[in-house]
This record gives sequence, structure tokens and C-alpha cells, in this order.
Amino acid sequence: MWLCISDAYMLSVMESPAGLLRDARQSAGLSARALARLAQVPSSTVLRIESGKVDPTVGMLQRLLEAAGQDLHLRPTRMSPSQRGPVLAELADAWVESPDGHPDWTKLRSFLDDLCLHPDRVETAIIRRPAKSPSPVLETLLAGIAEKLADDAGLGRPAWTRRTPGLREEWSPFGSPRMRARWRSAAPSQLLERGLVIDEPSLWRDPETVGV
Repeated sequence: MWLCISDAYMLSVMESPAGLLRDARQSAGLSARALARLAQVPSSTVLRIESGKVDPTVGMLQRLLEAAGQDLHLRPTRMSPSQRGPVLAELADAWVESPDGHPDWTKLRSFLDDLCLHPDRVETAIIRRPAKSPSPVLETLLAGIAEKLADDAGLGRPAWTRRTPGLREEWSPFGSPRMRARWRSAAPSQLLERGLVIDEPSLWRDPETVGV
């Protein structure tokens, strides 16, 4: 998001409302009380915004800046992948077509590794629903991954996962009965409930080894 104040400057990154308001007020040569009087708001409102104690609405910030003789313009900009991090919605093609089709484990692990290193990105990464996948197994798996990430981070599960049904028949990677039993014992509940017998270590690496 870019914030632009006309006749002043354009910012390539979002500046805090506190900094914007303080700079505008000082440029106009106004005290906090004088600016509040011009904007017809309590002086405590100006002081609390400038101290960072409250985040004003866009309307309030616009009102105060106009009182200081400046204008606020919002311009949305698309962040680069490096800025926003991985997005689950972009993994709808993470499926390997073969006689025994299976998820693209490398893509999925890379996605989860990145979120392990940047847990603050989890909410943004899972909020959007992936496009229709060539495989119902992958669609179900992405929903299960989103639910586990949300649960682990203490977030509400994305609404779209509730609209993604589980599998009618259980699915697991190709392996012997003994291997499947081992995978089942180590599978996250969010995947098992959807009919996916995939052990957690197959996707989620030990945090201490990520990035090493």
C-alpha cells in the first residue's frame, strides 16, 4: 500500500499514521491543539494518534490531514513474492501426474519450510482458496494443510476449508501395509479427518532443521 500526500511526497512503503500526521502538522506550523480545533476533534485524539496509542480510521486521518492543508491518497500495489511470502492458493498445481499420481512433495515442503521460518505470514498465506486442482486428493490436502497451520498458529480456520469436502475413500502414498500403519500413527488429525493418511514428517520438517 502506498500513501501519498499531495504537494508533499510519495512513500514506497506504508508510513505509520503517527508519522504522517506529525509531519503534516509540523509542516503546517500547527500545535496539536490548533490542529484539533481546525479539524473539530478533541486534542487528545491528535495526541493519541501521534503517540501511536491508537490507529485512526482512514476517514479520521484524511480529516486531520486536510485540516493541516494536505490530502491523503491510497494506492494499492501488488507485493512481490519475496515481500508477501508463499501463498497456499498458488499450489493448486502441486500435483505430479503419473500412473500413481501424488502431490508434489517438494513444492509443499518448500511452502511449509518458508512459513516455519516466517510464522507471521501464516494468516496471509492461507486466507485465499486455491483454484480447482486436477486432483481431489490435492484439493483436500491443501484444505487440511490450511487447517493445521491455522490451528497451530491459534488462528481461526479459513472459511473456504469448510466448503472443501474430505475424501470418500482413504488415500495414502504408495507403500506397504506396515508403512501405512506407521504413517497413520504419525498423521496430523487435520489430515486424517479428511481421509488422508500422510505422516506429519513427510510435510512438516523439524523446525530446528529448516533453513540449515
